[in-house]
Amino acid sequence: MRRQVVITRMDSPAYAAVADLLRYRDIDVFQAPWDENTLDLVQSTGFDVIIVGYPVEEQALRRFVKCARAPGSACRRCGMILVADDEHFESAQSFVGEGINRAIGTKDTPHLLATTVDELTSIAPRVTLRAPTRIVVRLEDRPVSAFCQTENVSTSGMLLRGFGHYPRGTTITFEINIPGESDPIRGSAEITRSTNVAVERLDGVGARFLSFSSADQTRLASYIGKQVN
Repeated sequence: MRRQVVITRMDSPAYAAVADLLRYRDIDVFQAPWDENTLDLVQSTGFDVIIVGYPVEEQALRRFVKCARAPGSACRRCGMILVADDEHFESAQSFVGEGINRAIGTKDTPHLLATTVDELTSIAPRVTLRAPTRIVVRLEDRPVSAFCQTENVSTSGMLLRGFGHYPRGTTITFEINIPGESDPIRGSAEITRSTNVAVERLDGVGARFLSFSSADQTRLASYIGKQVN
């Protein structure tokens, strides 16, 4: 089934560049004005992802998100992305976790945006896993080791509590101690976001898995499958 993406508050040149790339990935793209009709549209049409240009007045954005996420809305569980210029990126990032899934800088689009759409439309089942985890991050070619805790994990990524706020794109290696397993799950991951502490009540980062050691990916998938089933 083809995925459906709607874009609002994005100027015509930027929209055209993003739309061309998404359509190349067999995604149907629609442009919508920022008005009352779009509120009705996102409540009645099951889009897979909504993309909103930022900045936008805070009250108007919160109202839009509330409508999209309301019980009975066709977009209640869809992906939602803010695309912000450099000046307003930090402000846009503060909405992540409040109905917004990701914030992306305009300089990163359209390729990162297309990748993010792929990620949000193929989210793997996520299970709670509060397990001690050893993290190694390389700073200026010097490895720095730390211990923290996973909060949840899927076959595509994990949420870490108590790990420093490193920039998006930072690569880490990890060892996760899975309950009932004598050997930890080992691999590498890329930091994709910092948590919104006020909303998520958790100070940490989200990370996307890049690679695993040996058969550890299969071991992790097996553990997750047992918890889901």
